[in-house]
Amino acid sequence: MIDCTGTYFIKDDRLFPVGMVEVLTTDAILIYEVLRVMDSVGLFLEEHYARLVHSAQLAGIPLAMTETDFAREIKKLIQANDLAVGNIKVLIQYGSGKQAAFFYFIPHVYPAAEAYLYGVKTDCMLAERVLPKAKTVQQSLRNTANQAIQEHQLFEVILVNAEKQVLEGSRTNLFFVKGDRFYTPRSEFVLSGITRQKVLECLGELNFSCVEQTIPMDTLADYDAAFLTGTSTKVLPIASIGEQKFDPMNQAVRALMKAYDEKMMTYIQNALRKGV
Repeated sequence: MIDCTGTYFIKDDRLFPVGMVEVLTTDAILIYEVLRVMDSVGLFLEEHYARLVHSAQLAGIPLAMTETDFAREIKKLIQANDLAVGNIKVLIQYGSGKQAAFFYFIPHVYPAAEAYLYGVKTDCMLAERVLPKAKTVQQSLRNTANQAIQEHQLFEVILVNAEKQVLEGSRTNLFFVKGDRFYTPRSEFVLSGITRQKVLECLGELNFSCVEQTIPMDTLADYDAAFLTGTSTKVLPIASIGEQKFDPMNQAVRALMKAYDEKMMTYIQNALRKGV
């Protein structure tokens, strides 16, 4: 069952009350995007559409949606639900040669202000995504991660592969800091989120260098700070990964957090100015 919030969802360009949402067939291929809405503006629409196209190509789905269609449906959904803040999921269902496109608000939990000050608790989990570059629904991984998060009272679990290399969070990307240099797992092995892309832009604008490299678990103590990036988390400091502690007040991370928030606000202001 699709987990909708709000009053309406969209299926194939038509608005329906959320009570009419239907069960998806289990044999369909499902790809998706989740984007954040602030001030009634869908953030970074162009990048989200581009990644949806990329996921469709990797999954073998002939995507029947243009960027104009994508932006129009997002705007229609926001206006129909009269919601200025939230997360929207775009789900493409493909099976038996047929395609359906769903747009709907989903439950969201944004970190409390204290989490941005003091960081969050995480731990590692031996798991990795199938076809990591495509944003496909992998319910078994999601269920296992959720169980670990609840049992150990974590904010997030960090996926680790069989070679004991850290990859990404179950719903976030991962960065480390040593001195004034940033590090992140190599993009070919992770689902590179839109927030991750924007963070890399911010780091360039701040004249910080960022290295993509393999990060073994046994090297975590080499780093001063660590943080998560994601649609709901933005740039969120990590206090600990298992027993390893990090500095949530690291000044380089603080500068990045400020730059990312400013990038979001600039996008919103430009969108409102254009009437998007």
